[in-house]
Amino acid sequence: MYIYFRLKSLYIILFLLTITLEVFCQGTSLLQEIKQDSAISLYLTQDWKQIEKHKKDKAYQSANVRMITTDKDTITIPAKVRTRGNMRLQICSLPPLKVKFEKSDLAAHQLSPLNELDLVQPCHAADQYYQYILKEYLAYKLWELVSPAYFRTQLVKIHYANQDGTDAHDPSYGFLVENTEELVERLGGRRNKTPVISNNAVDKQPMLRVALFEFMIGNTDWFIQNRHNLEFVVIPGHPLLVPVPYDFDYSALVGATYAAHHESLGLTSINSRYYQGWCFTEAEVDKELDIFRAQKENILAMPYRIQGLSQKSADQAREFLAAFFEIIENPRKLDNQIISHCDMWPVKN
Repeated sequence: MYIYFRLKSLYIILFLLTITLEVFCQGTSLLQEIKQDSAISLYLTQDWKQIEKHKKDKAYQSANVRMITTDKDTITIPAKVRTRGNMRLQICSLPPLKVKFEKSDLAAHQLSPLNELDLVQPCHAADQYYQYILKEYLAYKLWELVSPAYFRTQLVKIHYANQDGTDAHDPSYGFLVENTEELVERLGGRRNKTPVISNNAVDKQPMLRVALFEFMIGNTDWFIQNRHNLEFVVIPGHPLLVPVPYDFDYSALVGATYAAHHESLGLTSINSRYYQGWCFTEAEVDKELDIFRAQKENILAMPYRIQGLSQKSADQAREFLAAFFEIIENPRKLDNQIISHCDMWPVKN
């Protein structure tokens, strides 16, 4: 009888623990909690000199995060922050950051245990770099218009604070990007972590959409095999891997002074478009382009919806995007620059 009651008590405890974990896992994520159309205020307090001096170490250090929405809702939570990235880590005085929270701290705010976010900030503290970061944010919002498989983002106004309360830098715009774990949970899928991706493992239809989008924004800084600036996820309804693009700072849409096309392409200007997709039939390409055509009005209007983007930057972005539609609406240009210009990457020596 004693053993029976012990086992029964154990089953009850396990049942309650299961329910608790399910509730914990189903909570709203931090990114969902703060999500809104306009920028939120992000106060990031840490030892900025330390993290910038030792940026290549990619070592976590303690920080404090305070987020304030336009409704004056405030979340204050301790965090750990480290640098991340590749090229920007080498050339930027303010490289991209990864922000990580303790799951118990998130639980205290009734938030899910999805505890990592990427923070994209200006490469340097200067007006032109503030515009670059907003145009990269624009690229993320444009991809969101044409694909359901996108990284969710949140525009922020970053306030850089030292641990003694002094300002480390002037405030600037940046944006948060959801972690891949949150992306796949939202899509009901799972992440593929294979270090090398075979072309045969990738779903061709969504890959075509990625290639057309990258052509639209003038970006050649991506590659399938080594997963360069592409995440690959398994999503219900797709027999093969679905690519999700990110990191658009080398695109012509952004127009950063440090950006360049791969040297093998022989392109002298970052403003040049170069289609890197596989070969598809005219009908297949036209079907995918219908998605872009249907969003033409929203695509051309999006630059003017980005908070903080200057009139000059918005006008330049719209002009560049309008040139894409001039290409796809002209049969000869469409054939020359996309349909017949296929399987051109990587460039064969």
